[in-house]
Amino acid sequence: MVHPYSQDLRERALNLINNGMSINRVSRLLKISRPTLHKWRDQYLVTGSTVPKASVPPPQAPKIKDWKEFEKFVETNHDQTQKQMAAKWGNCSRFTISRSLKTWFDS
Repeated sequence: MVHPYSQDLRERALNLINNGMSINRVSRLLKISRPTLHKWRDQYLVTGSTVPKASVPPPQAPKIKDWKEFEKFVETNHDQTQKQMAAKWGNCSRFTISRSLKTWFDS
C-alpha cells in the first residue's frame, strides 16, 4: 500500500519553494517528483493546507441483485464453502459470497 509523504516534508518543500528555490531544485534535493510538488503547491493555494486527502475506495455495486434467488441458493448450498458457492453461483469471488452472506444475515 502506498503511504503519503509526511506533513513535515510537505511543509518543508513548500517553504523552500516559497523562499525562492525552484521546483526543479527542490525536487532533486528532497527526491520528490516535480508533478507532486506542483500538486502540493496548487492544493495549498486552493485550500491553505497540504494535508493528504483520505483514500476512500469507490463503492462497489453488488454483484448479487436477486436476494430471493440468493436465499434459495444458500439454503440448497449451505454445506459448501464460500469458494465452492462462488464457483457455483458464477461470475463472483468468495469475497462477494462472504459480503452477501453478511448482508443477508444482517437483514
